Amino acid sequence: MIGNNQFRTFYPGVMNNDNTAQQIAKYAETVALRRKMGLEGDGADPNSFAAKLKQADDFLKSGESYEGPTDSIGIILRQMDEPTADSPVTKTVFHNGVAVTVTKDALYGNSITIGGSSNPDWIQVSTSVGVVNIDLNDMDGLMNCLDMFSPEDVTLIMRKIMEVKQARDAMQEIDNMKSTPVEQTKDDDEEEE
Repeated sequence: MIGNNQFRTFYPGVMNNDNTAQQIAKYAETVALRRKMGLEGDGADPNSFAAKLKQADDFLKSGESYEGPTDSIGIILRQMDEPTADSPVTKTVFHNGVAVTVTKDALYGNSITIGGSSNPDWIQVSTSVGVVNIDLNDMDGLMNCLDMFSPEDVTLIMRKIMEVKQARDAMQEIDNMKSTPVEQTKDDDEEEE
């Protein structure tokens, strides 16, 4: 049988393309090796994620003022005060016309709420910056705010939305299948009379 499936159908496994940790580990090894050899610099590709992360951390350590965009979730979280056990810290920003509420809570961690409609259908997605609350009835709002997240977090968000939609479609199909035999039985009863 193909893939041990009774219906002889091949369903490819989910591949995890999240190689951020691998990039950071490789970067750290390269830096350590170059230091051992007495070489200057880190020798890393300046466009790699690890190199950009190092540049951002070096910039924060420098204490220079920042005049660029301030609407990334990571930047918003860094600008917010630290919460206390009894008092979470909340900040609301508008990004591309969509309200984004960021909450830092000492007990529950970070949460990010994007948009919201008059008839919300909320799902939660765990990301590197916290739990993201998404209204499935306001997908336009979400699409306007995806640039606030890292590529890895966007992948997690989109994967969760697809899982929820597939599960709901499957439940709808099951409900349709349950109602179909009942209708056929009614038709058979009517023919017998």
